[in-house]
Amino acid sequence: MADELWDELQNLAMGREDPELFFPHEAYAATVARNRLSLIARPLNPRAQNLFTVISSLPRIWGFAARVHGRVLDDTFVQFLFQSEVDLISVQRRKPWIFNNWFVAFQRWEDLPDFDFLTTIDIWVQMRGIPLPYVCEETVTQIAEALGEVVELDFHDAITTQVAYIRIRIRFAITDRLRFFRRVRFDSGETTVIRFQYERLRRFCSRCLRFTHLRNYCPFLQPLPVTNTGTADNLTDGRERFALHDELHRSDMNLQAHNSDDSLPVPIRPPPRVDTPPLNPDEIAAASPYFHPSRDEKFLNFAVPIPQTPWRRNQTSIGSNITPISEYEITSRDARKFEVGECSRKHDEDESGKNYEMEEDLTRKISAVDKNEEERRKQKQKVHEHNEGGILKPPKKR
Repeated sequence: MADELWDELQNLAMGREDPELFFPHEAYAATVARNRLSLIARPLNPRAQNLFTVISSLPRIWGFAARVHGRVLDDTFVQFLFQSEVDLISVQRRKPWIFNNWFVAFQRWEDLPDFDFLTTIDIWVQMRGIPLPYVCEETVTQIAEALGEVVELDFHDAITTQVAYIRIRIRFAITDRLRFFRRVRFDSGETTVIRFQYERLRRFCSRCLRFTHLRNYCPFLQPLPVTNTGTADNLTDGRERFALHDELHRSDMNLQAHNSDDSLPVPIRPPPRVDTPPLNPDEIAAASPYFHPSRDEKFLNFAVPIPQTPWRRNQTSIGSNITPISEYEITSRDARKFEVGECSRKHDEDESGKNYEMEEDLTRKISAVDKNEEERRKQKQKVHEHNEGGILKPPKKR
């Protein structure tokens, strides 16, 4: 059954032998004319340049958002259709264009493209460091040809007004490496280093000096080969690699954040507690002659177990400078004299200050009450005089 099915699939006609279809030129003449007013673009780093974002953003940057239509051709190329020749030439003259800090290569549509179609990009380069006696078109052109094909030279001996740097447009292949310095020796014996500065260059690979990727994705950065052979050299390399990995990650392993409750397990049962040994009456009796006479009886009573009370005794450490208060001093009926210190003096001063302030407040209140009574008395006298006719006062002398 399986063999018969396989034979039928091998002999199945899938349309290869069918007659071909023919389309005349009139069917696609309008499309050809339409494509001739278009630019084919190639983002040099598709990893960082989304093609759909490119076709929607670049027309706005050009200022032709309503007059340019963009579409994605495949995973590498996009196409921009223009409505006029003037718009197309204005965009082409201002290249190279940049999107998301990476170059975008442009080339006009070709009906029959060559093999090297859209594999180059034209970049303006500023050439610096040429000695003044050797600044001329021939010198600049010869130095620029070491970088790539010279497209345009922005220098003329008769009309150029500055020679601090010379701008030259060079055509680079997309896979070419960038060079930033070049040593030059003239026939006179003088040597110098020429510096190259690329206009609009934002990002490039710092390893291979190409502008199509970053260092992390450099195809020339090959990893160390790993083999499964059991030779002594391979075993040594594996041990060194493992030791390096352990050294790099050792700090992460020692972090306190990795320690959990399981790292230091709690004991299942608490440790046993040793009971306090009982007092030895013989030792206390032998040591009683060395104690104070008034306390001999108390130490002798230690042989009898004393019930514990809930109050806590004052305990002092060995290194403390506070003299502990004995029980004899606490229960003594003799009057104790205390020396007046700074705290007590301050307390007395505060109390006397408060009393003085209270007396002043009371005096103010009494004087205020007296003034109010005096004003009320004068007001009553004026009202009484007014009701009785008042007292006529002589006019003032002038």
